[in-house]
Amino acid sequence: MSDDQQPDAGLDDTARQDHQSLPPTPPQNDAGEWSRLDPRMLLIHPFREIGRAIPLLVGALFAGRNLGGGTGWLWPVVGTVLVVLFGVLRWFTTTYRFTPEHIQLRTGLFERSTLAAATDKVRTVDVTAPLLHRLVGLATVEIGTGAGDKPVKLDGLPASEAARLRADLLQRRRTPAPNSLEQEGADSDTDENAEGAVPQWVSKDEADEVLYRFEPKWLLYAPLGLAGFATAGAVLGVLFQTVDQLNLWPSDDSAVNDAWTRAENLGVFAIIAVAGLLFLAVVSLLAVVGAAISNFGFTLGRDVHGRTLHLQRGLFTTRSTSLETQRLRGVEVQRPILLRRFGGARLTAIVTGFSLDADAGQRAVLAPSSPYERIVQTGNTVLRGDILGGPLRRHGSAATRRRYIRSIVPASVLAAGLVVGGHFLDRIVPAIVLAVLLVLASILLGRSRAHWLGHAVVDDHLVARSGSLAMSTAALDLDATAAVTVRRSFFQRRAGLASVEVALGAGRQGYRVTDLADDSADELTAFVVNRAMRR
Repeated sequence: MSDDQQPDAGLDDTARQDHQSLPPTPPQNDAGEWSRLDPRMLLIHPFREIGRAIPLLVGALFAGRNLGGGTGWLWPVVGTVLVVLFGVLRWFTTTYRFTPEHIQLRTGLFERSTLAAATDKVRTVDVTAPLLHRLVGLATVEIGTGAGDKPVKLDGLPASEAARLRADLLQRRRTPAPNSLEQEGADSDTDENAEGAVPQWVSKDEADEVLYRFEPKWLLYAPLGLAGFATAGAVLGVLFQTVDQLNLWPSDDSAVNDAWTRAENLGVFAIIAVAGLLFLAVVSLLAVVGAAISNFGFTLGRDVHGRTLHLQRGLFTTRSTSLETQRLRGVEVQRPILLRRFGGARLTAIVTGFSLDADAGQRAVLAPSSPYERIVQTGNTVLRGDILGGPLRRHGSAATRRRYIRSIVPASVLAAGLVVGGHFLDRIVPAIVLAVLLVLASILLGRSRAHWLGHAVVDDHLVARSGSLAMSTAALDLDATAAVTVRRSFFQRRAGLASVEVALGAGRQGYRVTDLADDSADELTAFVVNRAMRR
């Protein structure tokens, strides 16, 4: 992007008028001069680079020992010095500036690159403060303009400047600046008495309406999600692999050997039961600790004008995320089976401008695992209506049969395979028991999926619920509909069913109302299309 680009290039008349009325950019760069990040980053970059280079430094240490010569210690020392110099060099080669149209970031030594974000197209502004940044009073500002664009990341601004920059960027498109001092004085009384206006002396925290605040007792819901099992499995896998590679198994310890012998005497099922309990304990501990770290101080607020949702959370690394309500396309209530069994749920935003990676999914969380009633209340407050929690329209007997068939048929095929395998392995009785349990579980699964399937149209929102093991309820803003697709598979056509998929350009892109009767599918499609045409 060239520096001499015209300020209003590529903008239509309406956008140009809005752009000309924007408040000024941050004063540090009003002249458009290139500036470096805060010098305190010179204390952070070396530590960060050393952390990233630990595998390389360990390899240098072993290489130096193998080469011998009494200078094996020199290799990791030289490597550490080079890593520190690289971190220092990163600060000297990173500059940024503000212009009336863009925020620009320039990085690189041999290959210079310039990344720019148009200030009138800013969609997300995240302020994060890892532990090292907090110790020296710094923060990182990540500015995004869309799901397909690379965000501009200013890593190393003073915390006060980061907060002020975030507020400035979020208000540039919605706070018209007075054209003159006389106009400013004439409008001052009107602005102070206007509905929803906030005086200058009111802080952002005081101006925000708190919609949700996480309570420590809700940490008990953390082990009930599937993420806890994945985290524990990964940690235990790395731990066992490390112990095996370093040969740290206590095979020569008589006490350990005696304990293992006694465990073997108890039988295989006892060993499996004890191992399962230990695994569940590790899962629960890791899930609770992880939730405590990531959800510490979790707060969802909304500015008094109702234009922006503010999320703040984190213990060691604090993160502040802002979501414009005009980009909100709905919310989704997620209720996995274990979390649902104990009355819990979590709430996420369906919002444009986010990619589908894991980090974006975390930023879209409006409320972590909490009591279901509190989640519904928060979702309704965000949507400004009684949208969630009401009765839904059932999809009929044909949809119910399809739920049972899709659960029982695959399980029956697998059960038959178990019986055949048990016959050849001379384990027919255990195989039959497992097969029967599998079929019974599939019946219960089909019943649950049929029970929770439903949809409704409530206050210009389409509410669609489906699933069982990972049940979710999506409330979609029909005014934001981008496309509607009706799908009928071969088996659906034979059963007189269809699925209606509503595309919003946000979240999972397409949200499906599954297994509607043909006439209901046509009725819902016509309603959504007519609604979109009236926009």
